[in-house]
Amino acid sequence: MNNSLSFDKTLMTSLETKIKVEKWKESLDAYKAEQYKDSFLKLLDYIDSNIRKQYSNSDETHFKVPHGSIEVEIEITDTLLKIKAPFLKVGNTHKVPVFRRIAEINFSPLNLAQIRYNNDELDFYFETSLSLCEPYKIYYVLEEICHKADNYDDELKDAFDVDSLHEPKITNYNEEILEEIWTRINTYIDEAYEYFDYFDKERLSYFNWDIINITLKKIDYCMSPQGKLRTDIEREIVNLRSQDNINLRIQKGKQFLQSLKSMAKEEMLQNFYIAETFIPIKARSEINHLKKNLESTLNVASEEMNKSDNIGATFTLLLSFDDMLYYNMVPNDVYEKTQDTLEHASKKSWEEAASILYKGMESIVDEQPLPFKTETVKKKGFFSNLFK
Repeated sequence: MNNSLSFDKTLMTSLETKIKVEKWKESLDAYKAEQYKDSFLKLLDYIDSNIRKQYSNSDETHFKVPHGSIEVEIEITDTLLKIKAPFLKVGNTHKVPVFRRIAEINFSPLNLAQIRYNNDELDFYFETSLSLCEPYKIYYVLEEICHKADNYDDELKDAFDVDSLHEPKITNYNEEILEEIWTRINTYIDEAYEYFDYFDKERLSYFNWDIINITLKKIDYCMSPQGKLRTDIEREIVNLRSQDNINLRIQKGKQFLQSLKSMAKEEMLQNFYIAETFIPIKARSEINHLKKNLESTLNVASEEMNKSDNIGATFTLLLSFDDMLYYNMVPNDVYEKTQDTLEHASKKSWEEAASILYKGMESIVDEQPLPFKTETVKKKGFFSNLFK
């Protein structure tokens, strides 16, 4: 194992965001001018300029916006903003454990929204004076409702007698795409275990933490899982950063990858589809925001390369690139440079991979062209046959 890990371009047709950056300032300015309804409407334009056209009534006081397995209902009165998202229908058996789990979620992690129970139905709810609808706060509320509903619907349906209140609007992939997804997941996990064996034999087992982290983020980047699988991967990535002993975190990570490997094909592929999204999972980040983290990564990688620790430098740089793609929606030029750099470094020797990754990241920070030649092979989009 003298080479760096493999890299494949995403199967997604586009990773572009619907966010309209210029609308954020307009929303803030309207709020400062005490034009509270206009401020909220411009916030919706910031999220997606089509929301007001597709999902509102004629006077833009009521909205029903789909997001995954929920539909977010928004009502604007002369004095109030009300946000409601019908969530789950509670069955007739074992209700107390359901209520206990909802109470836990309301205490943490929910901060502003809460889950209510009424007539055997659970919904997310938030209400506040229109004059208190500061854009940062309201975006956080919408994000909290949408993302927590995504995170908890499958968990609660698996554990309790509850069912969805809203049928999600999804587009299923065809068999060819699903077969490619299945192949890639198994290839990535097999590759990870090859590196585990190598690093264990070389008494470099601490690098297994990096392998697990990179493998999970490759699955997310390349195939964008949905449903319970996405929630499980997110939870495992959080666990990798926990305060547990590093060996315990590695052990749990290996077990998780093995559980994915053992999952039945049909069960696995149920988690791959295109879902309508209101609030994007990833945060919008501009180059100036990204530079601070990238500059820190370059400093660490430079020290490792000076010590001839090319494996360490490669993982430092790979994880920084992977984190950037996992947590952020980045500008197109940054995304293209990142993808070209990762593709160029794929399966190269540790020394060559570290050098390529370092130069690629440096070009992003300096806002300069990549210093190495990238060969772009024009391929027909893998998802071009999606609707056939």
